[in-house]
Parts: sequence; structure tokens; C-alpha cells
Amino acid sequence: MKLSPLLAFNAILFIAFGIAFAVYGPSMMGFFKVPELNIDGIVYWHVTAFARMFGAALFGYGFLLWAVSRAVNELSAANLRSVLMALLLGNLLAAVVSITQQSSIWYNSAGWVTSGIFAALTLAYGALLVTRRSTSSDVI
Repeated sequence: MKLSPLLAFNAILFIAFGIAFAVYGPSMMGFFKVPELNIDGIVYWHVTAFARMFGAALFGYGFLLWAVSRAVNELSAANLRSVLMALLLGNLLAAVVSITQQSSIWYNSAGWVTSGIFAALTLAYGALLVTRRSTSSDVI
């Protein structure tokens, strides 16, 4: 498995979901059944604003990943391990949080898809970290 295509895939995924959450926040929250809650207007718009901010963060993170995917060959081995470790930990945290939310709040297919995406990215970055470590004599 090569890092650059994985980063590019991760970037495209996050940019697409970033646009979706930023532009269509209420619709995206509908996949997680948030609008079906019995909440008043002001709370609904606070949730919508948070969904849009989440979208903006995903969008920015996606472009950062895209830039890293183009520069990955320029990184030293130590910097590459640092990038892999950061992506592993970030996706692991997102996977744990989404699985927790799925099992306690969401209970729907969108939650399983979200959890699955973050879990798959965690496994992919972890596999890259392990394979790169086993082929290198450097210590992380």
C-alpha cells in the first residue's frame, strides 16, 4: 500500500464531506436523524451551525491532506513517521468517538458508515506505520 494514494483518497473524502456538511448542514444532520429530534428552533440552528463548522474543518483538513499527498516524497523518514502517527491517532480518535456515538445516540446506517470509514483509515495508516517501521531501522 502506498501512502500518497491513501492520502489523496482521504483528502477527496474529507473535501467532499466537508462541502456537504458546510453547504448542506441540516440535510447531512438528517442522515444522523438529528432534525427528527423534538428541539426548538434556536437549538436546531445551533446544531446546524456546528455541522457547518465541522464541514469547514473537514474541508480544510482535506486540502491539507491533499497538499501532504503531493509532498510526501519530499519528507524525511522522521517527518513521514510523524505524519503517519498523527493521521493514525486522529482517525483512531474519530473512530472511537463515532463508534461511541453510534452505540449510544445514532443507531443508524449513517453512523455505521462513519464509524467504518474512520476505522478503515485507522487500520490503513496503522498498517503503513507498521510496514514502514519494519522496513526501516529508525525508531519512531
